[in-house]
Order: sequence, then structure tokens, then C-alpha cells
Amino acid sequence: MGETANIAEVAKKITKDIFRHFKWHKHPLEDENFSCTNEEHKTDSGKQKANHPTDVVLSYQDPYLGTRVHMLFDLKSYASDSISNSKLRLALKSLALSTQCANESQEWRLKFGVITSEPHEVRGLLFVHNHDNGYQHCFYDQLKKVNTRTLPIARGNVLHYLGPNDIQRLYSIGNDLIRLRSDHELPEDYTFYYPDLVLRRRNGEVWDQAATIESMAGPFMIIKHKPTDKVRSGYVIYYNKAGDCPEEFEYLIDCFSRFQMLESEELIRIRVACENANSSLKSHFNIAAKKYAKVWGFDETRSEILEAIEVERITAVTSNYNPGDLGWRA
Repeated sequence: MGETANIAEVAKKITKDIFRHFKWHKHPLEDENFSCTNEEHKTDSGKQKANHPTDVVLSYQDPYLGTRVHMLFDLKSYASDSISNSKLRLALKSLALSTQCANESQEWRLKFGVITSEPHEVRGLLFVHNHDNGYQHCFYDQLKKVNTRTLPIARGNVLHYLGPNDIQRLYSIGNDLIRLRSDHELPEDYTFYYPDLVLRRRNGEVWDQAATIESMAGPFMIIKHKPTDKVRSGYVIYYNKAGDCPEEFEYLIDCFSRFQMLESEELIRIRVACENANSSLKSHFNIAAKKYAKVWGFDETRSEILEAIEVERITAVTSNYNPGDLGWRA
């Protein structure tokens, strides 16, 4: 019961403190097992699995796929020195089996309100939180040591992960969004921005779109917003890299240009969310802006748009989750 209570508490805090800012929808049912229907799913002793766990389920509409993504969470919380490659592998194996059965299970769809008449998919997300805030390693490097080719991931199924650094960054972004809205520098009416791409077009309405898991784990997220009594309409870009050189920002500016964000007089604000951001990042951006304007022969108006782009670091906020050390479940 202790583990169940801790998992439920973490799930509650995740919903309140992180994912609501990214417009994910949480299903109210938490910590719910569902029956295993796949005869190939075995326990470590070789017996048929009776059920699979579901800690929490959140969903969002993918603007490019045109499908609702239901994310099956496996929540883990550990002390900084208690993680190991073997535990990661066990967690990913369990999540892979749960995700496969969830995609096939009528019981799971009924429990978690999946509208089967609409395009949808179930993905797994391993959420690894460090409750003592002492983790100093690169989680991605540690995860690379797990041989994913040997994991029982069914064809067409997708697994994601968020490690301690990802969670800390998203927590800080969430708190920054709270501050911007409180100061009337961002309205409540904002959306995550997805431009039409060369090979893929956006589906659905422009407004009230959620952040996809790919954008949350990528180099930047773009928010489009309407005006407030303090700022005009425009974009807020959360930049997740360090800004170590002008070339980084040249690529970012090029994205702005391709996304037609430099065609108007809308406000563009870059908010650097990387915990180890370079102390000279503003200088690097200014160099990049001048180089980009010169290479592309921008006129005075478009050069002024680049010069008006604001670049600031956000304040890193440490989460205060402390549910205890949850067991790693096989």
C-alpha cells in the first residue's frame, strides 16, 4: 500500500505542477491494473502475466498525426545513488508489455475513456524522478547502455522517457509560465505553435493545442499568444539548449524564418530553459542575428525584427516532490 500511495501522490503533483501547463488532459483514474490478454507475456518465473499496471494516463491531440495520443505513465522516484541499468531495463520491459496490451485491450479503453471511433494510439512513458535532487549524471547516457533491441516492444508501439533533468526543466518552464501569466506578460489564451511542414501539415484548430512529447523533449517549444494589457501578440520560445555558440542561434533564427515568424511585427521572446546555459548566450544571439541578416540580405525592417527579439534565461526552480523511494516493479 505504501508504494501505491506514493505513486498516487506523485501522479497528483505531476498533473498539478507540470503537465497542465502543456495542455495535457489527465484521466481521473489512477493506479489501476488491467488484465493481460497476451499469452506471450510472462512473469520472471515463466507464468502467464495476470495483469499490467497503469499509474496515470494523460492524453493530447497530436497536431501532425491527427490522432489522440494516450500516454500510459510508469512513475518512478528514486534517490540519486539508487538507479542502475538493470532497473531501467526492467522498467522499460514492464512498460513495453503494458503498452502493447493497452493498445489491444478493450478493458483498458473502457477504463480510460478512449473514443474508439476517433484516430488514437497508446504510448508508454517512463517518468524517472529524483526525489533528493542529487542526481548529477546524464540520464540519456545511462539509458543508452540499455540494449533496447532486446526489449519486447511490439511493432508499431512507441515508448518515451523523461529523466530527472527533463523533469526539472519542465517544472521550471511550468513555473515560468505561471509567472508570465501572473505579470500579464502572457495571456491565459495561448497555444503551442505547429507550422505546416514540407512533408506534413498541421491538423485541427490553431488555438489551444498541446505540447507534444516530441516538442517537450526537443531543442525548443514555441508558444503563440494573443495580446495582453502589457505585451502585443507574438511568440514565446522555450529554448532547451545552452547557447554555446552563435551557430546554435543561426539555426533557431532560420527556423523562425521558415515558420514565417519574421514576416510580422509580433513580439518574439526566447526564454532559455537549459540549466547550464552559457553566460554569453545573449552575445552569441546578437552575433547570429547580424550574420543571418547579412547573409540573407534582409532589408532594414526585417533586420529590426531580429534586433527586437528578446533573449532571457528563466529561473530554475527545484521541485519539492518527496514521495519516498518507490520500488522498481518488474
